[in-house]
Amino acid sequence: MASNNKSYNLTYKGNEFKGKLLEFSKSISFDWLLNQDIAQLNNTSAFDTLIRLFPPLEETFQKGLTKDPQEFFKTLPHIFQAQAAYNRIYSGDFPESQLDRDAIKAVHDLAHCLASFSPFVMPAILWLHDIGRFEDKRRHNEKSAEMILEFNLLKDRGLTMEEAILIRKVVQYHLLIGTLYTGESSYMSFESLLFDEEFQIIMNDSTSIKRFLDSLTLFTMIDVWGYHINDISPTMIGNYLEIKKEMGEIFTNKGDIKKVAKGLKEKSRKHLDWRLMGYMMAFSKIGKKPHLTLDFYAGMIDDGFKRYIEREGLSIDWDRFKDKYLDKFDQVQFKYGLGVLIPLTYGGTGKKMHLKEDTKVNPNLFHLLANINSRIKKEEETNPQSIPGALWNVIFKGYPLWNQLTDFQERLNEPGLIEEIVNKGSVNVDDEEKVNVLSIDYTGFWEHVEY
Repeated sequence: MASNNKSYNLTYKGNEFKGKLLEFSKSISFDWLLNQDIAQLNNTSAFDTLIRLFPPLEETFQKGLTKDPQEFFKTLPHIFQAQAAYNRIYSGDFPESQLDRDAIKAVHDLAHCLASFSPFVMPAILWLHDIGRFEDKRRHNEKSAEMILEFNLLKDRGLTMEEAILIRKVVQYHLLIGTLYTGESSYMSFESLLFDEEFQIIMNDSTSIKRFLDSLTLFTMIDVWGYHINDISPTMIGNYLEIKKEMGEIFTNKGDIKKVAKGLKEKSRKHLDWRLMGYMMAFSKIGKKPHLTLDFYAGMIDDGFKRYIEREGLSIDWDRFKDKYLDKFDQVQFKYGLGVLIPLTYGGTGKKMHLKEDTKVNPNLFHLLANINSRIKKEEETNPQSIPGALWNVIFKGYPLWNQLTDFQERLNEPGLIEEIVNKGSVNVDDEEKVNVLSIDYTGFWEHVEY
């Protein structure tokens, strides 16, 4: 998106901006946050300083507060808490996370590695990554990056071109690793980077790619801590760092887009089982309790699949099922789909129920995914408007909130209902992002349960 060159009176420019940014960012702590009334966070001197650093955001924040106060007072504290978490990680001591120094050493080292390149990149990313939520929650990451350009938030700030592009691109793609971890997306979601002309500046340089992946990985963990301080286990840290390593190996092909795309597809197929486990791990985190191990999640998938094929009268093993009924699944990227996928997987709401040792996977999970896969194959074969081989953004609409008492899960057991819902879904193409879109609307397929 091109800048519209709006003119704002920047309070700080050049080296003065960079100095003020670091001074302010380092001042935010968990102790400070504990002493604040969250509902009055926008009336603090810290908030005023944030506005002085980025004057155009004053209007953005005010519009956000007026439009959706609930979203405003969810997002603003998150932004401050993320900065406090970064400061803790950088210090190497993060007691609020319930992790000892050894557990966070790799993350601490990552933060210092990035800061040795530029101490301004990560603080700027954290302050700006969610500003788009105040205008467009559904695509807030892209919107945040657009606003950085639109309002010239990084112009005349003394930043190098590499620093500015890195900040903006991490903001734009900041959901990639997070949604990969929760199973909402696959490794193929990184394909969007290959067709981003501006990203080619990063793509064609091995050092820049490493800095991008380092920044994106560090940000992803900080972003989680920005909502729930003790939500990451040492096992999860290892998982995130392994994703970074795998992506680094794929992107060593840098300028060869075909090889990178092939590597992403191969990695996506290899990790399909892990992706399904992600729906369970989104709230019942791996490593958070003794029984929450990789084998435990794998066993749940295996048990749920066996009960599914028995119910459907299928004679097929798991590998052949994936090849036949989930062969398009790599292309599927669920947009905010956990509200359906988590309850469907194990009935959990994220608030009232977590995985117990005897929790079972709902066979309807496999049925839903197989039907989505079938619909995508049909569209690619018969719909001239679809883009064959491109990603499919699958958007769920009209499903109940997790804390509502409904017959939603029970209704999905009705023979043919999942097929009907998926087949009624609408299909279109997002020309800007070059992806197909399948919208699945559950409206009218469930009712509230009376007490």
